[in-house]
Amino acid sequence: MLDVSECTRNPGTQYLFHVEQAIAPQEIGGETVTFDPAELSGTFFADEDGNVTVDGSICVWVHAHCANCLAPTSTQVEGEYRETFLREGDPEDDEIFVYSGHVVDLEKLAMSYALLNMPMRILCRADCEGMKQYMVQDDSMDRQKEMPGQHPFAALQQLLDQNLSSDADQD
Repeated sequence: MLDVSECTRNPGTQYLFHVEQAIAPQEIGGETVTFDPAELSGTFFADEDGNVTVDGSICVWVHAHCANCLAPTSTQVEGEYRETFLREGDPEDDEIFVYSGHVVDLEKLAMSYALLNMPMRILCRADCEGMKQYMVQDDSMDRQKEMPGQHPFAALQQLLDQNLSSDADQD
């Protein structure tokens, strides 16, 4: 939160800030993504109408599961922003930032820019091969290869094999 009481009394004067802002966990693609407190820093100033412009950068650690192998992982997200908080406006409107009194709440800004700057797919490492690496090492797959009659589609495989061999005999 930014106390903007002095800045609204001195329109046009820039003030420095550095704050930590909590971001609530978010549901993204059916998964709950959590965040460490975001570090927001930059400058802010008010115009003659009392609207406050905040200009700066965000840095936050995001915790999710790897998109390939599903292992828990974290990635650092950074970005730049410039937003104007309107003194008057509907706080329920997702298209604008508003404030009331002498305090600008940065939670919506932090959440918006953390989500905007997140990668589309969070990976535990750049060369993660995903579940494929675990499937190759899975003993149950090896057992299925050794005992072909034990898997659920064994009867269908036998019919297919019979059809293929009868087609080959007719040629």
